[in-house]
Amino acid sequence: MHETLTAVNDSTVSGLGRLARFFGFSDVMGRLYGTLLLSPQPLSQDALGDTLEISKGSVSMNMRDLERWGMAKEVWVRGERRKFYKAESDMWQVIRNVLESREQREVQLALHVLGESIEKLQAAERDLSAEEQQVARFYLDRIGDLQAFFQFAQLALHAVLGSEKALDFDAITKIEIE
Repeated sequence: MHETLTAVNDSTVSGLGRLARFFGFSDVMGRLYGTLLLSPQPLSQDALGDTLEISKGSVSMNMRDLERWGMAKEVWVRGERRKFYKAESDMWQVIRNVLESREQREVQLALHVLGESIEKLQAAERDLSAEEQQVARFYLDRIGDLQAFFQFAQLALHAVLGSEKALDFDAITKIEIE
């Protein structure tokens, strides 16, 4: 392969590994995704391990995660008995999968915990001294602000996740900024 192609491939795969770490995924997962994304043909677990110089066990474990997140899928290759994989190349779909699986769940959990905290403070109000009631009101104000933030985040997630048909991701990526 030409040295420019190799350099671009290596830097892109490495960059996706760093980006994956930023979002809480493993470096290996990001590099596997990048390798699949830049491959015109499906790749076997052996080819992925050889390319990235990682163990077959690491490839297998991280590929299960990529499949679970909807970032890659196993594909059938005629005449082959080994597992082959192909990356999900629709970035909008990848983002939707991650937001639906992880972020939405975390926002729901935060709202639940904050709601319980508000209920506990309100239930204990009668048993608190005047000074403690003042602290409780302070807590309620701050927790209310957090709750409003997470409710906004929940609305934003619903807007983004519900707009699959309405958002032309291809057109967005072709916007020229001067």
